Amino acid sequence: MAKKKTRSGLLKAPKTITGKLGTPKSLKPQRTREIIRRFHVLQKSKNSVISKLRKTYPQITATDYTQLQQDSTYKSAFTSFVAPAKYSDNQIYKIDDTLSRTDLTEILAKIDAEVQQRGGIEAYQSASTQGQTSKRGGDSSKKLVEWLHLDEYKGRLENVTALEIGCLSPHNVISTCGIFKEIVRIDLNSQDPLILEQNFMDRPLPKDESEKFNLISCSLVINFVPSPKERGEMLVRMTKFLKKPKKSTSSLFLVLPLPCVSNSRYFDNERLHDMMTQLGFRQTFYYEAKKVAYWLFDWTGKVKLTTKFPKKELHSGSSKNNFCITIS
Repeated sequence: MAKKKTRSGLLKAPKTITGKLGTPKSLKPQRTREIIRRFHVLQKSKNSVISKLRKTYPQITATDYTQLQQDSTYKSAFTSFVAPAKYSDNQIYKIDDTLSRTDLTEILAKIDAEVQQRGGIEAYQSASTQGQTSKRGGDSSKKLVEWLHLDEYKGRLENVTALEIGCLSPHNVISTCGIFKEIVRIDLNSQDPLILEQNFMDRPLPKDESEKFNLISCSLVINFVPSPKERGEMLVRMTKFLKKPKKSTSSLFLVLPLPCVSNSRYFDNERLHDMMTQLGFRQTFYYEAKKVAYWLFDWTGKVKLTTKFPKKELHSGSSKNNFCITIS
């Protein structure tokens, strides 16, 4: 049965087709990259389609568009679509203002059909988990633990707790490093009994300091949140889950695909830094890898949102992407 909510919102589709292509338990690195890359492309296309369809159907979201699923155009396209076996033969969708409502609905159906035929969000998470194995060097929490062992955090890591948002494996470095006395792991589509199936935005707010955390890890999650507004709301909400900084650390580990800050029309590292400063964060470490960017922020305990961060073009160019985070 399809989940109503997933980490990326990709599985909100009728149940008439089960996964045909699936994901084997062991993948070669090239196939792992193909799966992850394709799901990212489909997610981006889906968000663009939903954004344009909301002009006609303002009530729909990236995870709830039942009205469109009952449309004959959607049903026909969904049931007739067959995903190519070769990823090199995948269709690329050009989403622009020339497309009609019918065109957009058809593309949405094809995206949903392909995702489901390729094994759904479980296939993406399986590929992501395999890509994070130590043999492939893909576990982003290695960088976090490396930083926590530096002088900056000496004497600040006694009896500390962590919340890992979007956890794919309970056996990653953050879980095995021995730093944390407790780690709460959550994900929208848990693949392990040690990971709580939960949407961070639906997690009850802490009643007191005992329910808060010394560190929040949010690795490659915000880029899957459907809209710029919701991404900003997620960052703001994180401050409510961090302990007040005293002798122990109160920190946020953030990881984004590098193009989010290096090749976006509406966002860059400076913009993120300005946002985080107003949310009370001080950047302690930053590392830029070939494809992803890592940050470690310390929280001061004081949120001072005196400036709005609307969607605003910062960099022009036809090759730029549209990633954005807004706070109003």
